[in-house]
Amino acid sequence: MSEPALRLPERPRLHHQVTRHLALRVIQAERRSSPAAFPNETVLCGELGVSRTVLRESMKVLADKGMVQMRPRAGTCARPRSDWHLLDPDILAWQAELEPDGRFLRDLCEVLLAIEPTAAGFAALRATGEEIARIALCLEKCEGAPADEIVGLDLEFHSAVVEASHNPLLTKLSATIRGPFRTALGYTSRFPANVALRIEAHRVLLDALRHRDPLASRAAAEQVVGLAMLAVEEVIRASGPSQSKGKT
Repeated sequence: MSEPALRLPERPRLHHQVTRHLALRVIQAERRSSPAAFPNETVLCGELGVSRTVLRESMKVLADKGMVQMRPRAGTCARPRSDWHLLDPDILAWQAELEPDGRFLRDLCEVLLAIEPTAAGFAALRATGEEIARIALCLEKCEGAPADEIVGLDLEFHSAVVEASHNPLLTKLSATIRGPFRTALGYTSRFPANVALRIEAHRVLLDALRHRDPLASRAAAEQVVGLAMLAVEEVIRASGPSQSKGKT
């Protein structure tokens, strides 16, 4: 799958479109290990067909997110990925728009590994009967669902488990990465065997929740995320040598 063209569609909310365009430019350049170089304002405004006011507003948004540095009379330059606000919902969404990136997908799975087993352990202790019934219904919908629906149903299951933890911070963190996780699941659902294993792991997790066993719930949630991580490695290998690089 090719990366989306970096052009500005003619649609409302021009400021948001310019911001997205510039952000994708920064992300793509960073993935090539060549930080984005921006021409001066006059040239860039001409390139994008926007006013200086719109351009400056967009650059200010990216500066606030740690993606660029604006320097008087010296121009604007991209900042390294380590400076980005990586949990910012916009940055997560922009990264998810592009081809799967090894570091991004691995980082995402590792965050899930920190959130989901903990949430599952608390859900075993705190979930109401209605919440466990909702989790069971989500699993029932997943079983036998067509391929084009499985990702959304899988996300419903994950969300139901995390919400049953009754921890608002875990719920918020999970919601923040839900969009990118949807993209990651879209890639990993290409492997039917992995999908089948994940559904079976969901069954084990549901059983542990019903038995109010926090340790078994944690272990089952770790298996669910672990299967996603294995599928991510398959996606990275299939994407070619450049995606197989470790974190930098």
